[in-house]
Amino acid sequence: MKVLGIETSTAVCSAGLADESGPIAEHSIVESHIHSEKLLTLISELCEEKKIELQQLDGVAVSIGPGSFTGLRIGLSTAKGLCYAVGKPLIAVPAFESAAEAFFISHPKIKRVAVIADAKQGDYYMGGYEKTNGKISDFYPVRVGNLDENIFAGTAETAVITDRTDEIKKNADKCGVIDNILSYCRGDIVARIAIEKLKNGIENAPEDLEPMYLKDFIVRKH
Repeated sequence: MKVLGIETSTAVCSAGLADESGPIAEHSIVESHIHSEKLLTLISELCEEKKIELQQLDGVAVSIGPGSFTGLRIGLSTAKGLCYAVGKPLIAVPAFESAAEAFFISHPKIKRVAVIADAKQGDYYMGGYEKTNGKISDFYPVRVGNLDENIFAGTAETAVITDRTDEIKKNADKCGVIDNILSYCRGDIVARIAIEKLKNGIENAPEDLEPMYLKDFIVRKH
């Protein structure tokens, strides 16, 4: 079983492949506002490098959010288009679950990780995950919150990954690791998680799937 994973919830634009043994490869660019221009190129380069045709895939997975309004729309519309074109299942993967999984792979001794991203206007997207016996579960379901919340009640076995490391360090100095979330936004991990979902018969209807925004999109006039 092989799955293509797409991650566009942050400044990272990533496409990756995974099979049942784990991640295969990943191509990414870290730059805001280039997702629409670069995503299909990254997918094409990845498939060419690994000599995989889109028709050979067992599914297309996409990071569903929370995150960038524009990035999420680009990633989801691309994933839907590919699924319609080649007749493959679409699998939605929560962005923070994927980032947490990538973190645990890189830091096997850490048991808990809080994932926190700037949601603008003083708000933050926040979620907490722990890994027990190889399984990830959330101890703090993803929501919009502020930096006073007790998600920071941590120890040396707790970590935080975030796009606002300076702010987080003021509030979470007891945590063992505070790292940039962009290092853990990977299409191959999105694909890896999606494979487990497919094994359990979980897929999403493209016509019904919407991004996990959590906040309303507001257009401001200047």
